[in-house]
Amino acid sequence: MYCNQLGMLIEFSYCTAMNDGLPCRNIIGCWKARMDILAFLGETFTEDQLKKVFSGVPKSRIERIIDSLNKDD
Repeated sequence: MYCNQLGMLIEFSYCTAMNDGLPCRNIIGCWKARMDILAFLGETFTEDQLKKVFSGVPKSRIERIIDSLNKDD
């Protein structure tokens, strides 16, 4: 599938683990037309994990870039 966030084609496995082993916060919108994504998420992740993904304000692109650079240190 084409990822608007990354600007390239990606596999479903990336969408489910790109956030430190948790799914992307956009996974529902991207995959809802192709599969029962809500059922998948409910069977695969705990309620606490899903709250971590879908609660709070998403980071800006620059914040994500900075976080990524800091992880390499």
